[in-house]
Amino acid sequence: MRAILLAVAAVAGLSVAAFAADKTDAFKYMTKEQAFDLVKTPKADGSATSVFYANHDVFSEQIVQRTVSGKVETHELWTDYMVIVEGNATITIGGTVKNNAKNPNGQAGEWLGESSTGGKVYELKPGVTMIIPKGLPHWMQLPKNGKLHYVAFKYKG
Repeated sequence: MRAILLAVAAVAGLSVAAFAADKTDAFKYMTKEQAFDLVKTPKADGSATSVFYANHDVFSEQIVQRTVSGKVETHELWTDYMVIVEGNATITIGGTVKNNAKNPNGQAGEWLGESSTGGKVYELKPGVTMIIPKGLPHWMQLPKNGKLHYVAFKYKG
C-alpha cells in the first residue's frame, strides 16, 4: 500500500512538473540515499535543510530534511504538494497564527508565525501525501530528536 501511495504522489507531482518543465530540463535519477545525503547536514539555526531538485518560475521540487519543529508558514502565492518519505511528525493545518510576520528571506508573499491555535492536527509518516493550498497556514512539529525527510513540490498560481 505504501508503494502505491508513493507512486500516486510521484505521478501527481510529475504531472505538475510536466506543466512547468521547459526544454532546459535534463534527465535526473537519484536514489533515496543520494537524496538524503544532499540534506544530511542540519543548518546552524536548526531550520529545514533543503535542496532544489528542479526550480522554475511557477514550479519547484525540493528534497527536505527537518530536525526541529518549524515555524507556522503561510504562502500567499504557492501551493505545496508534499510526500513524506521517512520519519514522523505532526502538522497543524489552519487556525489562528500568533505573531505572524513577513519572512525575513525577502520572498514576496511568505509569512512565518510563532505558533497557531485552533487548527486541525494530522500525523505525518512515510507514505502520507498532502496538498496545502496557498494562503493556508501550516506548522510542522517534530518529536524531540526527531527527523523528517520529504519531497515538496511547489506550484505558483
